[in-house]
Amino acid sequence: MIHRRRVCLLALLLAVVACPAAVSAERPNILIILTDDMGFSDLGCFGGEIETPNLDALAAGGLRFTAFHNTARCWPTRATLLSGRYSNGLSAGQVTIAEVLKPAGYQTGMVGKWHLGMNPEKDGPIQRGFDTFYGTMTGAGSFWDPYTLTRNTEPIEPDSEDFYYTDKIGTEAVRQIETFAKSEKPFFQYVAFTAAHWPMHAPEETIQKYLPRYADGWEKLRNDRYARMLKMGIIDKQRWPLPPMESRVQPWETVDHKPWRVRNMAIYAAMVDHMDQAVGNIVGALKRTGQLENTLIIYFHDNGACPEHLGGNGYNTANNILAKAKAAGQTVAVGDVFDVPMGGPLTYGSVGHNWANAQNTPLRRYKMNVHEGGSCTPAIMHWPAGLKHQPGSITAQRGHVVDMMATCMELAAAKYPTEFDGRTITPHESLSLAVVIGGGKQPHEHVYYFNHAGTHAVIQGDFKVVREGKGPWALYNLTENRTETRDLAKQYPQRVEELTALWEARWGKKTK
Repeated sequence: MIHRRRVCLLALLLAVVACPAAVSAERPNILIILTDDMGFSDLGCFGGEIETPNLDALAAGGLRFTAFHNTARCWPTRATLLSGRYSNGLSAGQVTIAEVLKPAGYQTGMVGKWHLGMNPEKDGPIQRGFDTFYGTMTGAGSFWDPYTLTRNTEPIEPDSEDFYYTDKIGTEAVRQIETFAKSEKPFFQYVAFTAAHWPMHAPEETIQKYLPRYADGWEKLRNDRYARMLKMGIIDKQRWPLPPMESRVQPWETVDHKPWRVRNMAIYAAMVDHMDQAVGNIVGALKRTGQLENTLIIYFHDNGACPEHLGGNGYNTANNILAKAKAAGQTVAVGDVFDVPMGGPLTYGSVGHNWANAQNTPLRRYKMNVHEGGSCTPAIMHWPAGLKHQPGSITAQRGHVVDMMATCMELAAAKYPTEFDGRTITPHESLSLAVVIGGGKQPHEHVYYFNHAGTHAVIQGDFKVVREGKGPWALYNLTENRTETRDLAKQYPQRVEELTALWEARWGKKTK
């Protein structure tokens, strides 16, 4: 194994005192893996039927979180993750993890979805502390021909006839790791998959593997996942009662076009399958280069399952393939085109709200809503040299994507700046999870805030307040009722007042 430059003795001693996870004289590599528009129960290690052996192996050798949160939407999660502030974007007053770790001696690389600026020469990863980047600037696009595909700062095109973006993300992440391993410096790598965000695209062979699994519909899938999660000990019936299906969900027995709908869920599963294969290739590269033992791998989703249905140009993400198809005299089937099977290059569909309800088992709501179904993500942490938990453990301790900044800084012995590149930097709002990694306890009373698309929430201690639009605040005891089925607002009005005051102190009294 390549031996990296060791931190000075004083810094190491301070780190050992401050952080039970600091068990090695070597600062760890840090790899954050983010996936897109996925449900709480999709992974095998969280009760899903989709084949995810590589993530399951990381869970079996690491720690699973059942109370980890995001912002309930793509770009706010990415901005919040990278900056350590609750954010809708990266402002001049913020720094990224890459910008903080790079002066501390870390190599930095990113692969995948950026979604925090469209100009790679002005507001892309290279301008935000990453040494190298391969991916897409926009929030979505064809997996066969990705929109805004970029290497560093240059627009590029797919480089092979069998190009599939998820597989390529894995290949490029491996290439970065192999380059990093040639240096004695530790590295920070951020891998942001677009799977399983629409459009529903996957290789046909993998789609065919999953078709039989969804023939009985979304109600059966939801019930099967719930039973499996109970058996695995991920949840229990008392604290995680299964809520009624979301109001928009149609009974399976009454819907038409069943084969088309089954295929869509099979495509979704195939997309997750290929993401897991790419993770396996990344872990394999860490093993081959002798880096796995001292690499902290953190995996989570950017939001909950996606209920969206498409039309037009797919929110401006299908422009490139629409133009190419038109030039070739072809058409692209966008949205719920029931007479066209989804999955190929000339399709651009979504899995929709019915299946999304099952993907989020057993949580309420979806992406864009800060109930648990939109804002709670499965998370995995794996670090052989530093994780102080029994392998395969499950924790109910909380975490949030906002905590990545403080966690990375502590483990990397890095300092958050008050000024950077001539700019005044706003303090971060991040809480280090190194104490959890090291086997300790987080402060249960720590406050987490949520504010997106007209839905608002605060979590502190046992309780969460949440509201939708101009509706009343609801109150849930998450320690006793994780699936938000019992509103306690009338029973504990003082607690509602206390938590809403916290929200208003952070965001103001706006109602939208």
